[in-house]
Amino acid sequence: MSHGRLTARTSRWSVGLLALIAYLPILLTKPGRMPTDTKLFLYLDPGRLIADAPFTWDTRQFGGWVPHQTIAYLWPQGPWYWAFDRLGVPDWVAHRLWIGTLLFVAALGVHWAARLLGLPRQAALVAAIVYQLSPYILPYVSRTSAMLLPWAAVGWLVGLTIRAATSDHRWRHPALIALVLLSCSAVNATAVLMIAPAPILWLVHAVWQRTVAWRRALAAALRIGGLGIAVSLWWVFMLRAQGAYGADVLAYSESLQATSLTSASTETLRGMGYWLFYVRDPYAFTTTASQTYMESGAAIAVSFLLLIIGVAGLALCRWSQRRYAALLVLAGIVLAVGVHPIDDASPLMSPLAENSRSSLALA
Repeated sequence: MSHGRLTARTSRWSVGLLALIAYLPILLTKPGRMPTDTKLFLYLDPGRLIADAPFTWDTRQFGGWVPHQTIAYLWPQGPWYWAFDRLGVPDWVAHRLWIGTLLFVAALGVHWAARLLGLPRQAALVAAIVYQLSPYILPYVSRTSAMLLPWAAVGWLVGLTIRAATSDHRWRHPALIALVLLSCSAVNATAVLMIAPAPILWLVHAVWQRTVAWRRALAAALRIGGLGIAVSLWWVFMLRAQGAYGADVLAYSESLQATSLTSASTETLRGMGYWLFYVRDPYAFTTTASQTYMESGAAIAVSFLLLIIGVAGLALCRWSQRRYAALLVLAGIVLAVGVHPIDDASPLMSPLAENSRSSLALA
């Protein structure tokens, strides 16, 4: 068998495995039952939600009001549920396939980016599976799955940035990045800012390592930035209007102290730390899967063992991109920990802790 045919067969096997992991467990979980995920109208009347999304004023409720972030469902989540509704597919199946597709797209992106970063096929597959199965996703899959769109886009953004800076096609890959941003950005501006360091740090690393000339990296960054801003204006202005004239949701739904209480470095490094992961009422945890990660000795041991193996790999392996990987970990942990602990925040984050009621701090 030729090397090319063997490589193609291995790639198909890897994609098939990632698809199996993404879709099969999701479809077998609580068949027929729907979680309270995102907007209720996604299931009751997705066509109306899409029709309402382009507008910042709704006259049909409360004598007129400014909706909260409905622009996010103009694309892609609204059309997804509308299409399945028109096909007569049960809502719970549409939801499971939506979650499975997020997991599958995220894993494929990481797998592709890992290969471009020089990892062998087996290592790239492991990276994709670990990313795909991170406990990070658990608070979102049954509550606010739209927030996983930026998470699912990270690998694609890194891979396309690599191609944009190294390919002779100057506009093709920045244009593809713009399309990815168009599909993952509208739901939450902060979530997009949180993934921005991944492609930016690769450009910095490539210039530092002298694998890409600084002029070429700067030109790629300007093309990416220009197109990215252009395709984001539609939702930026809408969110700005909704934030200025709509309900101040963050001010009464959560406080900075509450959201930062659980973001300790040890928790964020093992893929947790998000405050809703830990909330419980007298009946049970709001994210029932979180109980295992906090009470099971085996689950806790495995999560920290995986972390130790990853850090040891960065320290010991001979890989040209390990500095970039270390920069990702550093940037990610600084952003994830944020102002924790709020009464003794780091010098970098203390201005936000001191102005804890500002929109920027809450975001």
